[in-house]
Amino acid sequence: MKVSIENSKVLYITFLALLAATPPLSTDMYLSALPQIAASWGVGKDLINLTLVLWFAAFSVSILISGSLSDKYGRKPVLLCGLTLFILSSFLCAAAQSAEQLIGFRILQGIGAGAPSSIVLAIIRDRFSGKERHQAIAYVMTIVAVAPMVAPIIGAMLLEFFNWRFIFVMQGAMVSITLLITLTFKESLRDRLHISLKRLLTRYNVHFRNKPFMFASISMGILVLPFFGFIAFSPIYYISINGLSEKMFSLLFGLNALSSMTGAYASSHIVKWVQDKTVITLAILGCLIGGVGVILFASEHYLYFFAFMALFSFCTGISRPISGNLILGLVSTDVGSASSFLVFYQFISGALCMAFVTQQWSHPVIVYGTLIVSVSSLVLILWLQIAAKINPVH
Repeated sequence: MKVSIENSKVLYITFLALLAATPPLSTDMYLSALPQIAASWGVGKDLINLTLVLWFAAFSVSILISGSLSDKYGRKPVLLCGLTLFILSSFLCAAAQSAEQLIGFRILQGIGAGAPSSIVLAIIRDRFSGKERHQAIAYVMTIVAVAPMVAPIIGAMLLEFFNWRFIFVMQGAMVSITLLITLTFKESLRDRLHISLKRLLTRYNVHFRNKPFMFASISMGILVLPFFGFIAFSPIYYISINGLSEKMFSLLFGLNALSSMTGAYASSHIVKWVQDKTVITLAILGCLIGGVGVILFASEHYLYFFAFMALFSFCTGISRPISGNLILGLVSTDVGSASSFLVFYQFISGALCMAFVTQQWSHPVIVYGTLIVSVSSLVLILWLQIAAKINPVH
């Protein structure tokens, strides 16, 4: 008997989580291999880090285009194109013969990953509403958080038996499964935009004129910048600065992802008893405490860094589903482009943040901790302005 994801909410949420897990699989799985890749071609780590930074830049631009296209042509065609490009470019990454080729193929991989990432929130908006939408976002984020836990561990294990190229082969193989499931996906978009491509690309003006949406998106999106910075900074801190092994790095990185997953899961239950605005305020304060802890103690021992980053990740995990539900509730049309803008803004800002934290700082830990404190403080100020103007979701 044929099993359809449409007939089960659990299967449907799991499918969405697989789509959303595509980006972390393509980044976190090869983090521990970055020093090996640089050594294999005798190039600097700053050049190899471009495979990460430019991936995020290409991914961010792709998100903007993919979301708009999904409003015109539907979610499924864009998903199929994006996943196919991701799979092909993953195998090309495995066959790269130079750092420059790997950077180019990673850019293609980032373009492919943009489609599933941009459309997940749009599909949730298509299929769910109200508290059910918030729960769907929380459940997807909870499952997706498994990817950053498992991906670096898989990468480190593969490096025990194979070279770094096999990691990209594994990425292509894993996303091929998602592509096969997508073939059974029933289109979720009911009302497509019947406009020209030229007009479609200017539809973002609808959101730019939506001041509450833009202010909330930009303000709350800043909070995840240190989280993206952690992706690039963690191998430098754990492996280069503290001399830990790839296995130990993957374990600590995975446990940090577990903290984020726990926060996302907890958010769906906390809001049953505590007002949404109060939860977000406390979560931002928790992020601020985490940053202060990194500044004061992370230089003394890597376990201090791990503990305070776990606190930061837990708090961002709590805040993202609630704030995401709040922000999506501020739009009524062009949902695909709205969700794309949310992800684009966070990831393009994250790419800049990653480039910033990987500079040759004389005191990199202090710089990174200061970044967390500065960002958390700014978000707290902006959030208090937002909270004063909105009604609680309860």
